[in-house]
Amino acid sequence: MTHQANPSCVDLIKNPMPKPTDKTEQWQVFNKSWEDQIRGKGIKVHEEHASAKLRAAMVGDPFAVEIPELTPEMEGLIRDNASEEMYMNWKENGGKAMRDIDPERFDKICEEIAGRDEKYEAAGVTIIKNKLGWYPEEALNYNGAWNGPRLLSIYAGAKWRGAHNGILVAEDCGPVKGCEASSRAATIALIEEDPEAAIIPFLSHEPNPTIVGPGFGGLDLADWRLMPNKTILWGYGVADRSQIAAAQATGEHTPAGWPRGRDLFMRLLDRLGYKQETWWFDSNLGYHEDCVMMNLVEGVVGLPDDGKFGQWGELPLVLKDWEILPIAVEDVKNGACNATTLGDGRIFIDSSCTQTMKLLESKGYEPIPIDYQTCWTTFNSGIDCSDSNIWREND
Repeated sequence: MTHQANPSCVDLIKNPMPKPTDKTEQWQVFNKSWEDQIRGKGIKVHEEHASAKLRAAMVGDPFAVEIPELTPEMEGLIRDNASEEMYMNWKENGGKAMRDIDPERFDKICEEIAGRDEKYEAAGVTIIKNKLGWYPEEALNYNGAWNGPRLLSIYAGAKWRGAHNGILVAEDCGPVKGCEASSRAATIALIEEDPEAAIIPFLSHEPNPTIVGPGFGGLDLADWRLMPNKTILWGYGVADRSQIAAAQATGEHTPAGWPRGRDLFMRLLDRLGYKQETWWFDSNLGYHEDCVMMNLVEGVVGLPDDGKFGQWGELPLVLKDWEILPIAVEDVKNGACNATTLGDGRIFIDSSCTQTMKLLESKGYEPIPIDYQTCWTTFNSGIDCSDSNIWREND
């Protein structure tokens, strides 16, 4: 059967590329498919800050989609913010392949991801993605040592965070822990092709099936984002202001990481010249800060219009004198803040967030709607969670 030159994920679901049965050959084909997208292509590894111009990104795919199991870790992640429908779906169907138990929903997810890829490329963003339609079994079962969940490949935001010429590698939650490892050949190719680039790693999570949060090290990849002036903004969620003291001390109540991870990682990042700030957000609105804060352009962010900007306490100093756009709480709960900015006034946003799109247009910005509600309502993760920045740099 023949294949198109640039097949969409929908095409590859129906007609995947040949998968060798010999393991050595299989991994060679798999690794080469990543490297071929990067070697000799002039892709720079650089993130000036989270609102700089987006030029290249890794994006996720629907080739490994299971309903997450409600492990203690995942229960802690969504306890404050999941809809009843989503919670019950995870509870009843955790560990089952979406394609088998809900083929209609799976088809919609595939269509949404294909539409996202098309919009990214039309906007001039270079995307690196799985072009085979399959993963080796070992990549799918990355968490197998502790009988943990299998890979969920939609959310490529779990591969890394950028910090200037560094790729900061740390693990995210549950089924996306193996996200970066599932495309390791791409990581290595990016670093080798850019002589200025470097890997800045944190510890992998310990294989403990009883952990709540990111484990003993206390660091979740989505705990931070890079702001201008080499400032790392750490964000931690709790459901009520009264929980902050316990969360600071032990990580109790937080859906993801806690300050132990920040303090450990900053021992290195401080020596590399990075400053830091911390803010506490309302985890009833989302489990990671990228679900609560919309980065748009330097000097402008969106925060929930809930009377407190979705936070407990004062705005971090890094946002002092910035314009704060009030994002309707209804839209926040539909993924409005989990949008991906292009850094030039355009922003990819879930098409259901109509109030926010009107607000952005009234301010002179260009929202680019992407149908992504099936992904969002199934996993509480949206567009921004689906990509990792490779190259964000202003002209």
